[in-house]
Amino acid sequence: MSARILLLWTAAVLAAALAFIVHLTLRFETVRLGYDVSEARAEQRKLVESRRLLALEAATLSQSDRIEAVARGSFDMDVPAPTRVISMGGKARVLSGRAR
Repeated sequence: MSARILLLWTAAVLAAALAFIVHLTLRFETVRLGYDVSEARAEQRKLVESRRLLALEAATLSQSDRIEAVARGSFDMDVPAPTRVISMGGKARVLSGRAR
């Protein structure tokens, strides 16, 4: 009878130890995943800020006043004389001195 009790007690201790090891493994995995999520959220914040800055830069670079200033200053471009404009179809439009 004492051998049977010893065997059951050993099985109970091993089961408890195994359950504790599984609990610790799951806990460590949960903590690791929490750190991974935190890093991913930080990366997302950086990417959102980068996207916002790039959208602002694109809006700034595509402003017609800036494009016209670059064309006139860097490339010596100017609005063509009305006699140099050839309409390719439809009614001819007269520009008001500034290309749009």
